[in-house]
Amino acid sequence: MSVRRRSGSGGKRALKEKIVEVYESLFRGDQIALGNSNYWEEFFLLKPKMAVLEGEIGRLQADQLAGMRDNLNALFHECVAHLSHQHQIRVVYALQTLVGVVRAVYKKCVQLSGFDLVNFLIGFDRAEQEMSILLTSVTRFLAGESPACLKELCLQLLLVLASGTDNVSTNTLLEYLMINSVFESLVGLLAQAGERARHGRSAVTVLTLLVQYRKYDSSNPYILKLSILDQELVLHGYSQAVTASLAEYTQAYEASVAEGTGGGWLGAISNMVGNMFVSEDSQVRNEKMRSHNPALLALYEIIHLNRNFITTLAHYQTETTTPAIISDTDTTTSQSEDLRSVNLLVTFLEYISIAMQDTKSDVANNNVTLCFIILACITEDQYATALMHDPNLVFKVKLHRSPMRHRKAGVEVVSHGRSLVCALLDLMLEFTRSHLMKRLPIELHLLALSCIHRVLSYQKRCRVRIAYNWRDLWSTLIALLKFVVANESNLNKKINVFNICSQVVTIFNVFITYGDTFLPSASSYDELYYELVRCHQTFDNLYSMALRYSTCGGEHKDTAMRITNSLVNIRAITSHFQPRIEAWLSKEQLSTPTEDQILDVVRANYDSLTLKLQDSLDQYDNYAENPTYTGFFTSLVRSIVADTRQKIVLDDLDLQDVLHNFSSIQ
Repeated sequence: MSVRRRSGSGGKRALKEKIVEVYESLFRGDQIALGNSNYWEEFFLLKPKMAVLEGEIGRLQADQLAGMRDNLNALFHECVAHLSHQHQIRVVYALQTLVGVVRAVYKKCVQLSGFDLVNFLIGFDRAEQEMSILLTSVTRFLAGESPACLKELCLQLLLVLASGTDNVSTNTLLEYLMINSVFESLVGLLAQAGERARHGRSAVTVLTLLVQYRKYDSSNPYILKLSILDQELVLHGYSQAVTASLAEYTQAYEASVAEGTGGGWLGAISNMVGNMFVSEDSQVRNEKMRSHNPALLALYEIIHLNRNFITTLAHYQTETTTPAIISDTDTTTSQSEDLRSVNLLVTFLEYISIAMQDTKSDVANNNVTLCFIILACITEDQYATALMHDPNLVFKVKLHRSPMRHRKAGVEVVSHGRSLVCALLDLMLEFTRSHLMKRLPIELHLLALSCIHRVLSYQKRCRVRIAYNWRDLWSTLIALLKFVVANESNLNKKINVFNICSQVVTIFNVFITYGDTFLPSASSYDELYYELVRCHQTFDNLYSMALRYSTCGGEHKDTAMRITNSLVNIRAITSHFQPRIEAWLSKEQLSTPTEDQILDVVRANYDSLTLKLQDSLDQYDNYAENPTYTGFFTSLVRSIVADTRQKIVLDDLDLQDVLHNFSSIQ
């Protein structure tokens, strides 16, 4: 430690650590190694002070930068060179220093536009060589038997590099990661349970951000390698890393609900007080949701790119690496319940049921939009949909429900395991029911309806019948139509509601035309016609609204005309059965018939019903990220990059911990 006399103070001496003096000299532009051949050997034996290091770089002014560029280039060069040093402490301190320097220079270049990051940090003439050596060392540390602290620093460095600029595609240093791939070393961490538990989330985040680099403009090797990845252990490790992140959110939510809904007056007061501070809680909720966006984006990318990953969706995960939140009330539960199997798709559906309860904020809306896009990709995949329909793969999925006027918040009770497709349909219907609002989230509704349509198309093609309450689906879709028609004057000023109406009518036409291939029994057809006749007024009102828009011109004319054409069979059914039911009621002198009596009338009058055969009802537009969702993902990735950068914490390392880390692998 060095002692300096405070200028002009005349008395007390201010203690200043040696490394602090070295930093000050370094960033003043002094001739640092002049006359001292062991300068860097001594430098990397001094424990780095990350806050001081970043602070010194942060205080540099524009006119000072040119004068100290040589020193900064030398520091970067020596940090990289010392990663191959035999002395373990020097290696760790060199890597830690490098992480701090790179992060600080990124921040400085954002503040001072016009400074080239590569030239300022490394120097143009040797940038490619230096980055090649650096990334070779990083790969060696991640893939080898290196201590945990060294691997953690490597991942921090990669996170700093990947999140250096808000726009990933303009991050010039990432070009060197395209040339010198770290893909194999990252996925290698996912294949081992211990490494995955410690480093899995960081590895998946780095990989996901690297996939975003110029993904639409050039060939990104990470996209190619992720798309052809077929190592089973790695794929399951990737799945478990994502599952752990989502399970953390669902378990925290369940714990908070358990605390807030205690029995008696205390629980009632907790609920009352909780409702008073909903606005304050929403900010905390948004922050929690944002923290899981990297895991959701990682799930999206691998489902979108890699068909081999689909097999892991229904895989039982029995590791105890998913975070467990234990309360005092858990002491009575059995150990077998604590160690229950986890499944990615089950956890994902449970997560969505919580996330979609409030979509008013942009953060929540984007989060749920990403979830629904993932579901669209899953339901579009033939093998994934087959897995969800497999009667031998049954799960109890805890779908959480938001409070509404006619019901309290809670969990939908499922007494027995069911195929995953049943939980998916329940989730989509729950979203539809709970989001009939004047600020209608039309994009989310369209995505939910597209998932239902894809599932029905699969069932029609493969003639798959499931035990499901289809009447619940029909009544929910009719309620959606009724809401849209009732509020069309307000909604159509902002959005084209005919897109939603068209999707709903198409789904009903699939049931009418192809229902015999997937409905569980003939009586299901009777119930479908019963629902259509019972709610005929809703369809009549929809037809009148569509006819009005299609005849008066305007921007919605074409979509409105499609609605009038697609309603032909539904109107034929209602106009066929309605007068016959009324005639029967008149004949029997009944005013309040039972459902069974109406169903008997329906069955007795099928023969005289004539319907029009409609083609391509089971066809849909395949999901395409570009160009439909490029704007959405660009904005989302910017948000994830900013959050990732903010969460990187560069603490000063404890020497004893470092030595213990090294000794544990020897």
